[in-house]
Amino acid sequence: MKLYKNILTEKERKKLLTFVKTQVRDLSPKCPGLQTLMDLHTFDETKHFYNLVMSKYFKNMTIENSWGNYCEGDEINWHNHPTCKLSVVYFLKNSDSLGTMFRDERYNWDKITSPKCPQNSLLVFDGNKIHSQPYSPKKIKRYSIAIDLI
Repeated sequence: MKLYKNILTEKERKKLLTFVKTQVRDLSPKCPGLQTLMDLHTFDETKHFYNLVMSKYFKNMTIENSWGNYCEGDEINWHNHPTCKLSVVYFLKNSDSLGTMFRDERYNWDKITSPKCPQNSLLVFDGNKIHSQPYSPKKIKRYSIAIDLI
């Protein structure tokens, strides 16, 4: 697992957040919170973000899928991304620094870790790791962008 901080300028982050807010919607009961379709990386409004991230951190990789998420901390949805090599979460709006939750499926299924991930940071991890958006007893408004890389 690796965390990169200060990905965008504040102006760039706010512009991207404004766009993502227009794209998230209730896709189905199987998708917690609100999400965009898995083609977020194809929009003109997101090109700067993806070009920056790919050229700086993932030069020899390709985006398989990417989507935006909105959650309020009231749902847990354990899953993994077995078709990708790396999963990436960009914390677009995350005032409580609530990171992705991970389960230790090899040794102790009940052990849950959740690194602190400040707003405007990028968390990179193995796509096979079992994870979920964070749970919070208080209502939060968290926007993130997920990227699956191959």
